[in-house]
Amino acid sequence: MQVMNTQMNWFLSFRFFTTVAMQMKMTILGYFLYKISGTALALGMLGLYEALPRILLALPAGYQVERMEKRKALIIVVGSYFILALFMYFAMTYFHNQNSIIKNCIFLGVFLMGVIGSMGMGASVALLSSIIPRDQMAQYSAMSSNAWQIGAVVGPILGGYLIKYTGSENAFLVVVFFLFISLFSILKLPKYESQLTNDFSFHDSYLKMKEGLVYVFENKVMLWAISLDLFAVLFGGCVALLPIFATDILKVDSDGFGHLRAAMPLGAAITMLFLARNPIRQNTGKWLIIFVGLFGLATLGFALSTSFFVSLALLFLMGAFDAVSVVIRGAILMLETPDHMRARVTSVNSMFISSSNEIGAFESGFAAQILGTVRSVVFGGSMTLLFVTIAWNKAKALKNYSMK
Repeated sequence: MQVMNTQMNWFLSFRFFTTVAMQMKMTILGYFLYKISGTALALGMLGLYEALPRILLALPAGYQVERMEKRKALIIVVGSYFILALFMYFAMTYFHNQNSIIKNCIFLGVFLMGVIGSMGMGASVALLSSIIPRDQMAQYSAMSSNAWQIGAVVGPILGGYLIKYTGSENAFLVVVFFLFISLFSILKLPKYESQLTNDFSFHDSYLKMKEGLVYVFENKVMLWAISLDLFAVLFGGCVALLPIFATDILKVDSDGFGHLRAAMPLGAAITMLFLARNPIRQNTGKWLIIFVGLFGLATLGFALSTSFFVSLALLFLMGAFDAVSVVIRGAILMLETPDHMRARVTSVNSMFISSSNEIGAFESGFAAQILGTVRSVVFGGSMTLLFVTIAWNKAKALKNYSMK
């Protein structure tokens, strides 16, 4: 038990510091890009460049991770993040006032992060599943998610204050530092060798990837849980537009923007602390649908708010409601997936969920460019509620699901 706790602590350290770094990255780059471009579309493109490679490479990346030693896979991912963060830092400082070159370097950096990040979730979930006992999946899933959420609170707030007092370029150097700490934490984790020992072949890789995809689509509970989260994040997300809300609607500076970025993860972190001790075991599927609906309602309220503190409170509630979805879906993913398919199924999940954050950012930026910022978020919240209504009436398997 002591060994497992030590391993879990190092895993949570990796999860926390990687999250702080990546959330700071998006906070700094979003604010910086809006400052030099003044367009919502630039914010959307930031998400699109990172999402496309994650979606296109998710299945082959999941197969590759299953063939690799899991710690080595994480070292490759975070080590590459470290190098790419250094590249973007030097681009922001060396090409000062050359906005076109800086934008291209940033887009290239996040695109390459998307390429290498396609392996990240599969390796992370596979390693976590190897560390913890199966009968404590729900509890430790909440702990892992909570480490992410706390990092997502610290990252934007710290990023916002660093932008204000040191400038975006110097703030980005702190991103590099946190990725170094994350890399050190991974080196303290144990090795877990691949369960796939057969020689590589394209035919075998195709069959393995197909097997993971088919498994998700045939498991109705998992499919509906993934679909709910997909539509909520894809249409209901407004995080990408926060630089516009902060600057043009709520009239706050970079530290106010940092607090807005941190409000959702703060609500999620507090909720996950509660869920870690009190997992939702009865009527799990029904509660998942209900809380996604509440997320959609809070999104509509945020879109119409012109008060900084009301907006802050609504973002907090959005994070709290979303946390329930994240924890339940994470537990379903681990409980319903066989060990030998975990990386592949996680990669399928990442195609629809993790990348939906970035695709949602593109959708938000594109819709805001056409409809206007407020109307685009109203549209997104309405679409979330529409899909929740469909799920409540059609997703019988999910509605009847209770966690074992």
